[in-house]
Amino acid sequence: MRSRVAIGLCVCILWSCGGTEAASSPGPLVDNTKWVWTTDGEELFGAPPPDSVCERMPIDCPEFPWPADECVEFEATSTCIASFVPECWPPFTVMAVYTRMPNPTIPLCNWITLEQPALRAIRAGDQVEVRMRHAPLNAPVPGKARMSFAIGDQIALDEDVLIPSDFDFLSNTWTAPRDYPAGTRLLFHVENHGANEYMLIEVNVL
Repeated sequence: MRSRVAIGLCVCILWSCGGTEAASSPGPLVDNTKWVWTTDGEELFGAPPPDSVCERMPIDCPEFPWPADECVEFEATSTCIASFVPECWPPFTVMAVYTRMPNPTIPLCNWITLEQPALRAIRAGDQVEVRMRHAPLNAPVPGKARMSFAIGDQIALDEDVLIPSDFDFLSNTWTAPRDYPAGTRLLFHVENHGANEYMLIEVNVL
């Protein structure tokens, strides 16, 4: 009788401790110094319009190439024009997307998708918080912007923002419908109209 009780207790302990599958590991899902430009994502965000453009290489930018694994802090006198940059925004390193040229009639970036592999696994039922921000949005003609974040084949945050509008913080807590292994493709996407600024602040498994 004691042996049966002991066996039952062992089974219960193994079950409660996740003996059959690993427990979730909360923490950062992205490293904002690791984003790279990609042409992927049409199945989630649609095809870019014919007039889409995004300068991939910084222009007149003494700070480039960016320091490895570090954020970039621009001096007030910097001449750098870059469409996306891992920028210091204490206490965070954000992925900033800029869309303005010195000549406002020339777009710098009005459609961009960036990608990187997930830093950790996500389990079914895990909650993932995505936090973004946009600066005040302006354009000669009213329109709208779009800010999106995708995990694998699912969109975890998708917001349309009217232009013009004041600065705002955007966030969403997404519940994973299934398991996603570490290394799953992550996408940060921005569609813009006018001369504006967007930021991905952080993405965390809660």
